[in-house]
Amino acid sequence: MASQYQPTTTDKLLLIPVAAASIGSAILRLLTRSFTGGAKANTAFKDVIFAALRTNLSNISEGAEQWMNSTTEAEYLTLAKKQGFQPDTDVLGSSLKVHWIGGKAASKVLLYFHGGGYVLAASAGHMQWLYELQQELSKTQEISIVVLSYTLAPHGQYPTQLKEAAESLEWLLETQKKQPGDIFVSGDSAGGNMALMLLSHLLHPHPAVTSKINLTSPLAGAVLISPWTKFATDDDSVRRNQSSDMVTPAAANRWSSLFLGSSKIDNYNQTILVNPEWFKGLDSKVKDILVWGGGGEVLIDSIEASTKKLQQAHPRVEYVVQPGAAHEDFIIDKLLGYKEKGEGTVVVESWMKTRL
Repeated sequence: MASQYQPTTTDKLLLIPVAAASIGSAILRLLTRSFTGGAKANTAFKDVIFAALRTNLSNISEGAEQWMNSTTEAEYLTLAKKQGFQPDTDVLGSSLKVHWIGGKAASKVLLYFHGGGYVLAASAGHMQWLYELQQELSKTQEISIVVLSYTLAPHGQYPTQLKEAAESLEWLLETQKKQPGDIFVSGDSAGGNMALMLLSHLLHPHPAVTSKINLTSPLAGAVLISPWTKFATDDDSVRRNQSSDMVTPAAANRWSSLFLGSSKIDNYNQTILVNPEWFKGLDSKVKDILVWGGGGEVLIDSIEASTKKLQQAHPRVEYVVQPGAAHEDFIIDKLLGYKEKGEGTVVVESWMKTRL
């Protein structure tokens, strides 16, 4: 869904110096990377591009940021045209849209929440990665991916996105008649945060969520890709990996502020806060959990701390860290045009294939 934020004339004019500064950062990184210290991205191309992205994300306004990006629905329709399949979108009771990659009759389904700081729509990289994932997994057993076109902040603020995640799961169970053991949930970055909120809601129903979710058995699994589990940017990894990732404290602070609005941080929206007891009984809600993080991303310290809390409560939580990889590295690869399959993609595919 669109945001209520629209760029002003000033926002648009300020894009000129932001673009110039971003290009300048890329050129400077290209010229100096071979003899400068500090962490670097895992390819020279990404290292230069990330330098430009850091400058862009740190200086762009929220209105211009959303104006410059597409919508989840538009990217889905572009993917369908590119790959030659008939788009299939359902509209739920609250007017929430969900987009299908793969047929509705598939026995397994992956409910996916995209990243983007809750502010940006799913990118072309998200859609291409999900399409390729669905195609690969269907070689083992037919599976469909349902991409939630959730309301972006600040038009929708917490707990809106949790309500929509719960609504989409209830719809799969009650309207689509899918069995819990045939449903996986997944998300990257803010989408990983959203998946964790949903898992918390299954254990501790949020008072603002009206969807009634009756799990007769645990969900098949949850895949958390670079999950955003802490909004504060005071971890050592934020300093340690500031030059090997594209996410910056300025961007993270802007996105979390737009997402939270007047709401407070709590156990649902920030996993880093919870006592492991919060997740007691989680294995009765989801069979297995995979957490993937990049060793070169700024969020890795909070991802690791949050994963340890999950592992203390759930006996089947697998944690994989790819050395040197940036935030959601293998999804960014698709956005940047890399054709080869990323190491993280192989991890996700292998993990899911054994559970289909």
